[in-house]
Amino acid sequence: MARLRAPTGGEGSPAGPAAGRGLLAGARPRRRGRPGAATARPAPIGPGNDLGYNRSVKLGRLQLVNFRNFRRLDLAFGPGAHLLVGDNAQGKTNLLEALYLLSTLRAFRAESDVQLVHRDAPVEGLPFARVAADVVTAGGPLRLEAVVTLREGPSGLLASKAVRVNGLPRRLHEAVGLFLAVLFTVQDLELLEGPPLLRRRYLDTLLGQIDREYLLARQRLEKVLLHRNHLLRRIREGAARRDELDFWDEMLAQDAATVVWERARAVSDLAELAAAAHEALAGGDSLGFLYRPRLGAEAAAALGDSPAALAAAFLTDLKRHLAQDIAAGATTIGPHRDDLEFHLGGLPAAGYASRAQQRTIALALRLAEAALLRARRGEAPVLLLDDVLSEMDAGRRRRVLSAIADYEQVLVTSADLEPFPAGFLARAHLYLVAGGEVTPALDAATTRTGDS
Repeated sequence: MARLRAPTGGEGSPAGPAAGRGLLAGARPRRRGRPGAATARPAPIGPGNDLGYNRSVKLGRLQLVNFRNFRRLDLAFGPGAHLLVGDNAQGKTNLLEALYLLSTLRAFRAESDVQLVHRDAPVEGLPFARVAADVVTAGGPLRLEAVVTLREGPSGLLASKAVRVNGLPRRLHEAVGLFLAVLFTVQDLELLEGPPLLRRRYLDTLLGQIDREYLLARQRLEKVLLHRNHLLRRIREGAARRDELDFWDEMLAQDAATVVWERARAVSDLAELAAAAHEALAGGDSLGFLYRPRLGAEAAAALGDSPAALAAAFLTDLKRHLAQDIAAGATTIGPHRDDLEFHLGGLPAAGYASRAQQRTIALALRLAEAALLRARRGEAPVLLLDDVLSEMDAGRRRRVLSAIADYEQVLVTSADLEPFPAGFLARAHLYLVAGGEVTPALDAATTRTGDS
């Protein structure tokens, strides 16, 4: 690792795939004309593309208290690339996680929010973690603050989360997507070979930043499914009547239609964007993208019509699958069972793609996500790239750095400087991360030679 010198004196049975440019059976849902929803098609990814606007979300300052291994942090950021360098387990990924928490209000790798609080904080009588940032968006400057507070529960610590925007308390869903960020980590490789839940979460997290209606529908869907499944089991046991499902079926049909419709629309756009991003990053074999909604025959046929038609058709399918649902004690069709498939050169990426190819596909998906946010929201997100150049050859590394050059603000982590050409290092803001502390670094670029 090149040496960094700190400055002195400073601080089940799907109804068929919805694929690529088409959707179910080649149909594409018509755009809904909701206020605030952009209707323009996303532009291709990469430097030199005129997207019709130059607005970008800008991170100005990040402050942490008792977050993961950070006891205290107050760090200013400017435009451009920011390179965070340090050994493993020093806090690089934690810093990116803190920023992503402000964007999505979800911890991307914690089993529980309890894990976000520094392990010594409860012992010291300070059982909380605080993440705050000053950001500038198209709507103006914002002060965002998320606090995770711990309390004793019957079987251990429990966590609650609160958020403030410009000093005022807000509900969590009201703050999602105010600060736009896209995060790549090595865990993204599990999108290809991991369980369907991860792929649904990928779509949900993206769409939650774009569309508050989708976010609320997705949250309601989870609650409705819990009630419906509980009632199905009671019916199976003879403790409830079938007509008691009518209320929950109506609610489920409406929210399921919203979720499936927006997922299908997003996958149609993402397929094109991801294919373009993959071509820019790797060339060669083309990347394909399939959406597999778990629908009955009526809803599958209605997916190309309208959200209202889809909801009515889904309700019909629920009635037809009722005997099966009662036997299973669970709802067997719906967006909670959707999946995505990825193909490379016509073959399933899971099981065929090499480790480097999987990493490239995962990064292409994140760049497609960033491009879709840019197109739908009208401003570019901050890119958060964790160890993005690892396991890549020199050619792919150059293409990755070229692909992210169009974004106004990028944070990249690495264990060393070797993967980065001298030209990139000369332009980047460099930081040394060690033991939960971040120190601006000087003269890193002068320790390297090479092509820019």
